Amino acid sequence: MPSRRRAPIMVAAARDRPRPVRPGRPPVRTAAYGGAPPRAAATARPHGAARAPRMIGARMNPAQPLTHKAQEQDQDSRVLRNQETVSGIYAAVADGDIAAALGAMSERIEWVVTDGLPYGGTYRGRAEVLTNVFARFDTEWDGLEVVPEEILAVRDAVVALGRYRGRHRGTGILMTARFAHVWRFAEGTAPTAFETIADTHTMVAAMR
Repeated sequence: MPSRRRAPIMVAAARDRPRPVRPGRPPVRTAAYGGAPPRAAATARPHGAARAPRMIGARMNPAQPLTHKAQEQDQDSRVLRNQETVSGIYAAVADGDIAAALGAMSERIEWVVTDGLPYGGTYRGRAEVLTNVFARFDTEWDGLEVVPEEILAVRDAVVALGRYRGRHRGTGILMTARFAHVWRFAEGTAPTAFETIADTHTMVAAMR
């Protein structure tokens, strides 16, 4: 008896059969029904290969170089301003305008004079600086000059290199001595601290 050939059973692939829709949920659209294609599988990372570093908050910001440049320009502006302030103080002293020189300093300035001088010590505030430094310059020296030959500014500090020149009133001896002045700025545009480093040997020798 000839065998009867069975007709093939057509089993629809799972992806071709319409999926039942659960109540309250929208149908899932797949590529077979005109939806978005499924995501490609991630490429396997070879064994032993290093992971790429996670970039957390480290994106390149085009504005960063400009901000850094602006900060540098602001720093340069402050340095130049501090240098000009110190230069103005020396100009006022040269003109004999001590009030203008003191007015350019902070009211709470700390003024340090090298130990070894008769008026060495630390003075705080404009009044103490006037009484213990500038007033004594005027009474003890004839035509004392404070001549800065070079003024250097770095960040919040200004350094002046120069010479004192004058004749001591008591001895009549003419004196020329080197100095280094350090001005420091910590608030606003006025220096808050000053220190003088001087050739005390030469200065004291002219006083005796």
